Amino acid sequence: MSLRRWCSRVLSLQLLLGALTYAQAPTSATIPADSALRRPRIPLDQLPIVARIDLPASADWMAFGFASVWIVNYRPDRVSRVDPSDNRVVADIPIGRNGCLGILATVDRIWVPTCGDSVVNEIDPQSNSIVRRIHVPIKRGREGSFAITDGSLWIPDNASDSSSSAIVRVDMRTGHVIARLATGARSDVAVSGFGSVWVASSGTNTVVRVDPSTNEIVARIPVGGSPKFMTAGEGALWVQNRTDGSVSRIDPTTNREVARIAAHAPTPAGDISAGGGAVWLSVDGLPVTRIDPTTNTVTHQYVGGSGADAIRWGLGALWVADHKIGQLWHIDASRIVTPR
Repeated sequence: MSLRRWCSRVLSLQLLLGALTYAQAPTSATIPADSALRRPRIPLDQLPIVARIDLPASADWMAFGFASVWIVNYRPDRVSRVDPSDNRVVADIPIGRNGCLGILATVDRIWVPTCGDSVVNEIDPQSNSIVRRIHVPIKRGREGSFAITDGSLWIPDNASDSSSSAIVRVDMRTGHVIARLATGARSDVAVSGFGSVWVASSGTNTVVRVDPSTNEIVARIPVGGSPKFMTAGEGALWVQNRTDGSVSRIDPTTNREVARIAAHAPTPAGDISAGGGAVWLSVDGLPVTRIDPTTNTVTHQYVGGSGADAIRWGLGALWVADHKIGQLWHIDASRIVTPR
């Protein structure tokens, strides 16, 4: 066989294999991705931090309400209340053992679980004190989040089921468990949004949508590898995929992943938030990554430091908790300007 004929056959075989591979590709391969990752990697000292607020060690989860920022610390276990007008800690509230699963604000209360004593603490912001403890099926050893909607706490169950393959619904008034749903292995994170409860099952690489009006699962949505923290806002549900550090965008009208954004921020932990016209991702060493929800692309990625983890948009600003040195960063997001 001549060299030219041999090369021609090799090329034909390559084209055929390529066509077969494309035809057999999974649906997720057709999802628009930010493959070029048009993001400037920016040194941390250029992040527009307007205040670094010293807190007890291990500052982590955050919530906003009653003109304040509320931050969970788990060494020592307490909730710190910060006045954003002068960046001052105005209260420290002891909460029991092993603060966990985040912190949420409702119309008249602050809620924070403590896994060491298997309760959700109800805090009165008028007195800055715990007024009730609701027993729930949680224990130490899991990082995740809980949700509040329709008068209920939605809690990943890692007490009666050590693998957290279910979520329980607890009536906030009576403290009774009124439903338990099998959502999938490692269901450690629940959030509310778009009239639903969303649960990330990192063991099955899916996000489960629950209708709180019926206590039924209405969708199981494939996403990236090892999904963990999620946020609802900017017109979508956003999911942090820990394996490759991507972010999945779920359309709540179709229950489909419509984009997977290459943020290149793999992590065993991290956090994600939406607000102020952007989606914000934080992992150790990459404290702030900004995603433009209109283009599904990364516009900024700040690099450096060690210990930044929790990130939230609220009260017109961006906030990052550094649990290594015990600080809350107050960031002026308006100074994070998208390059033209």
